[in-house]
Amino acid sequence: MNKLESINHVSLVNLILPKDSLSTVSSELKKAGAKGIFHVAARGSIINGGSFLSKMFPPPAPEQSLVQVLVPNSVKQRISEVAISSGRLDRVGSGAIFSISCDKAFCSQNFPLTDGVEGDVVANDLVTMEAICCICEKGVAEDIAQAALSAGAAGPTVTFGEGGGIRDKIPLLRMTKGPEKEFVWCVVDRSESSEVFTSMARAGRITEPGRGFMYSIPVSDGIINVSSTVSNSSHGASMEQVIAALDEIKGGKDWRISGESKSSSLNTTILQDLVGLYCIVPRDYYSEVYDSILDAGAPGVSTNFGVMADQSGLGEDSCNEEWALVYTSLAPSAVENVMNQVTAKIEHIGLDRFAFYTLPIPRALTYLGG
Repeated sequence: MNKLESINHVSLVNLILPKDSLSTVSSELKKAGAKGIFHVAARGSIINGGSFLSKMFPPPAPEQSLVQVLVPNSVKQRISEVAISSGRLDRVGSGAIFSISCDKAFCSQNFPLTDGVEGDVVANDLVTMEAICCICEKGVAEDIAQAALSAGAAGPTVTFGEGGGIRDKIPLLRMTKGPEKEFVWCVVDRSESSEVFTSMARAGRITEPGRGFMYSIPVSDGIINVSSTVSNSSHGASMEQVIAALDEIKGGKDWRISGESKSSSLNTTILQDLVGLYCIVPRDYYSEVYDSILDAGAPGVSTNFGVMADQSGLGEDSCNEEWALVYTSLAPSAVENVMNQVTAKIEHIGLDRFAFYTLPIPRALTYLGG
């Protein structure tokens, strides 16, 4: 790991944006000095609140983008303010912004990292929200997203990619199950996270063999204004605006929880205190990273593909180059070994544009066998 630079006090800033506002927000972020702005194509999930006919023939899910950028904590507030202002994210239905404090971050010399002032700058330790991600087989995401909506989550976002595990090393089994995956993301208040997590797990049958993997990550701060409903009514205010007004009047969201709501417990073992290891590389090299993570002993690996609109390569390919975010969940004691093996593989193929970062995963769920 001698070619990697350790970066202290870094956060992952995440944006969920309607497709129409992506260009404007990205442009303003670049003007503000953000680098390594990673775009992933996504779609939203909504509850149709219109007429009977519109419920029978619902409109297509809205096109969205999930945007992620690593930023030093010293400039996080400035970058976030630019994103909120340019995307009007303080308005209902405009999108979302939330940040996650990285445990560790490492990058190669030529990776596009936002400049910041190194110093004793600490991210907000008050965790008020959680991001929940459910990785499932293609075609299952909508059921999971609807369960999240019914449990109170605001507009889950679905991205697409690949995923696999130890069984991928067995050619015969690999023929029976494709690598395509869907990823359902939502951000909720911490008080609601257990109910939403459980509802998503039940809808996706995550505790059954081969159904997927899900986990939660603490969120230090954010604004969640993702659209959750669509309606053709002529009322002056949307249902989201009404609910937001009631939240303010009631002083929080506790009023939403029904006394008759089902138990938030699951009759299974919850995995606790894992570490999410993320590696971002140009897409042409992702298969080497994917395989080396499995070869290092990780139980599974997932990949999202997107565009790095401002990456620091040279020539005609320096703009809008495709990148891959490859990640796995590990016990804390296994992280260094996996990262060392992946780094050795990357250095062997001569790549000098890549980064690692780790995020805390206090809760995860999958089939454990037995």
